Amino acid sequence: MIPIIYDKDETAFVSNGLGRLRDMISCVVTEERNGVYECDFEYPITGANYDRIKVGRIIGVTHDESHDIQPFDIVSYSKPINGVVTFHCQHISYRQSYLTVTGTNINSLASAFTLFENSATPSNPFSYWTDKTSTGYLSSADGIPKTVRSMLGGIEGSVLDIYGGEYEWDKFTVKLHTSRGGVRDFAIRYGVNMLDYNEEYDISGTYSSCIPYWTDSTDKVIGDKQTTTGATITGRGECIPLDVSDRFESKPTKAQVNTMGRSVLNSQNPTLPAQNISVSFVRLQDVGEFEQFRNLMECKLCDIITVIFPDFNSSGQFKIVKTVWNVLSDRYDEMELGDLSISLSEALGISNESNSSAYTIIETDIKTTSSAVSVAASSYATATVDVSKSGYTPLGILQIDKTGSASGYCVPSNWSISGNTASVFLRNTSTSAATVTVSLTILYRKD
Repeated sequence: MIPIIYDKDETAFVSNGLGRLRDMISCVVTEERNGVYECDFEYPITGANYDRIKVGRIIGVTHDESHDIQPFDIVSYSKPINGVVTFHCQHISYRQSYLTVTGTNINSLASAFTLFENSATPSNPFSYWTDKTSTGYLSSADGIPKTVRSMLGGIEGSVLDIYGGEYEWDKFTVKLHTSRGGVRDFAIRYGVNMLDYNEEYDISGTYSSCIPYWTDSTDKVIGDKQTTTGATITGRGECIPLDVSDRFESKPTKAQVNTMGRSVLNSQNPTLPAQNISVSFVRLQDVGEFEQFRNLMECKLCDIITVIFPDFNSSGQFKIVKTVWNVLSDRYDEMELGDLSISLSEALGISNESNSSAYTIIETDIKTTSSAVSVAASSYATATVDVSKSGYTPLGILQIDKTGSASGYCVPSNWSISGNTASVFLRNTSTSAATVTVSLTILYRKD
């Protein structure tokens, strides 16, 4: 599309505003799941309507294959280089960073949204929608003034932290979905419509053992070295000090410190490097013979799509966690499928030892299951959830939701899957006991 420049007070975004920016050189929109939503563009100083591009005004652009126009505030620009200026923009939802609200005793998602909509200073132009019916105390509503955007997500005890979900920022409407995307009949296949992929590893935070300890202002308890069964990618047996002080209300014994250290090691998979995969691909719906299947081939942020690696005789379904949309070309430049709770290689079943030349699709499925647990005041408990599914192997936890009495004060700090059992370690930050139902969305692979 040809981007549109709007005045700072525009709210409808259905007209050509102050004019079209027909001489745009480049324009991309980057959006991440529950993260950044920004736009960068380059424009020549000799271009049409250049004099109307000002900090504080709004640029309207498409952001995905829905071709819906979204507004972005122009917040900064560079000095001209060879007659070209680079502008940086933030989605209009960032304006909630300048709306302040103070609240207490918020015990449901609906109450939180009512607080934001009706009690912000200055008056809040945003509306809020959700398909969730989550209850539990919003611990960030502690009587201290905070910005609306920080309470939506980004601080401990935020809406995202307590109630979970996936945000969609739609002009002046904030939508919190249980799951924003869907499972799409869309495949990216290396050698067909995938141009390239890049799997990145970060081993900077990996370790295979720790020495746990507890300390306060007057005393300390030093545990023994605790070691995982796995080895790190370097094989050097890295060991770190592990502070478990915040997991105890009073001075623990050495045995308790050791047990907590082992629990952290077993639940956090510290030997595994952080992984993600970026893919660039051709949209087959732009090719004549595939045009009739256009609706089936469209995909958006948070959708689950199939990625196929013929060289490894494998495929799997993964969530889109980041998109880079080329506004001028009307297509994605890049998608990122990452931050998975399981390694990419494990989920795809990739093996370099395979001698078979046959191509096999690995079938996957998603299921939500739950279990209740009681957590004493200012204490800890582990919710154990049966995640068995006949004919399938559980691979990882995609999402954690909590409901129940004072569930908003119970923060998941660790989680893991062993066999057909998932464990979620909860920390109750309240001085009252809590009964929590933990609901897990599980990714499975068909046996």
